[in-house]
Amino acid sequence: MKTKLWQAACILLGNFLVAFAISTLMLDHGIVVGGVSGLGAVAQHYFHIPVSFAVAVLNGVLFLLGLVVLGWRFALTTLASTLVFPAYLRILEQCPALQGWMPDPLAAALIAGCCVGFGIGLVIRAGASTGGVDILALTLNKKRGVPVHIALYAIDLAVLVLQLPMRDVMQVFYGLAATALSSAVLNKVLAAGASLSQVVVVSDRCEEIRAAVLHNLDAGVTLLASEKGYTGQPSRLLLTVVPYRKLPAVRACINQIDPEAFVIVSQVAEVGGRGFTLARL
Repeated sequence: MKTKLWQAACILLGNFLVAFAISTLMLDHGIVVGGVSGLGAVAQHYFHIPVSFAVAVLNGVLFLLGLVVLGWRFALTTLASTLVFPAYLRILEQCPALQGWMPDPLAAALIAGCCVGFGIGLVIRAGASTGGVDILALTLNKKRGVPVHIALYAIDLAVLVLQLPMRDVMQVFYGLAATALSSAVLNKVLAAGASLSQVVVVSDRCEEIRAAVLHNLDAGVTLLASEKGYTGQPSRLLLTVVPYRKLPAVRACINQIDPEAFVIVSQVAEVGGRGFTLARL
């Protein structure tokens, strides 16, 4: 029950952050916007339709497309965002106090990029989808075999081109800056709490290093059978995954036992299993 409530809270908060950024920051300064919101801005400019109404209609059409082409399981992941996002936009449109609160367009673009990236990240981590043009890209992939990333780039480029007659050069630049920042923040949010360091050690004293890492550093260890490339003699590799804060201690431990050990340190994006996503025995 708590998990469901947490997921619902993340979906609601994530959609609000995205709507807040688009309505009170980007559209308020005429900054170009991607996706369905960008199409909503085009509809508002040429047909004087409220952005929230245009987004609601487009989201509804795309939701039905996803339901027919991609199936009800996928459609359910987009249902909450399909309903909540345009509702948030409408509420924010009706709050004059929130319009123009950030007078600097560059600051508005940077704040918006952070809010959009963080908001989308919350929605995805909750197991849901923001829907929108993603559905169109997935449909093109399924029906025509167009790679999803290429379809998304093409759709976003088309939305950008539609907005060019409405915006000046700086508004386009701010939009690109916001998009780049939102992508960076999104990646950080999706990897938050999961990024760790993987350490691989090649040493003739693996047993001593194993004991020290297990008992002194409270970290798990895996030993792998290997063969020395030059001599062909059998040997063993030691592998451990630790938080960044433990990495200096692991290095010092290895260096103290075997200063000549060959050590490889790399970043891993996610780790699951016993001791990480499951409780220790």
